[in-house]
Amino acid sequence: MECPRVRLTTKSNNGKRSSASASAPALGQRATRQRKLIYDILRSTEDHLDAESLYRKARDIDSRVSLSTVYRTIALLKESDLVDELVFEDDRRCYEFRKEVGHHHIRCLSCGEIIEFECDCLEKMRARLKQELGFEVEALKIDISGYCRKCSASR
Repeated sequence: MECPRVRLTTKSNNGKRSSASASAPALGQRATRQRKLIYDILRSTEDHLDAESLYRKARDIDSRVSLSTVYRTIALLKESDLVDELVFEDDRRCYEFRKEVGHHHIRCLSCGEIIEFECDCLEKMRARLKQELGFEVEALKIDISGYCRKCSASR
């Protein structure tokens, strides 16, 4: 199957954010100041943050935030379908707020840069699987790893 239209972006703010991200829902029975802080950091960043990076950003603002609070808040946000977890080959996990526009990720194995892309070939694949096999696809993602232009030039 060919992929005629691919759009690359270097920041994760190209898609419109889900309307669910406008306020701080789903922070559990106790919507603490630390949970709200973690939520706000994830909602406003253009980066794909792992738990440690999110923890450091939160600690810079509030020294009382614990790593376990970060993990619990991420779990709450994932359960509420507000945050997507990206799991890469080396088991590195990054988080980003869910967007309305479907997108996929390319990750540089050298510098770790994550580049987002959109491709209509996946929708074509979904339709073809339904037509030919009667298979109803619920989730479809492509994550590609390799070397970005800068890192491949220095190899």
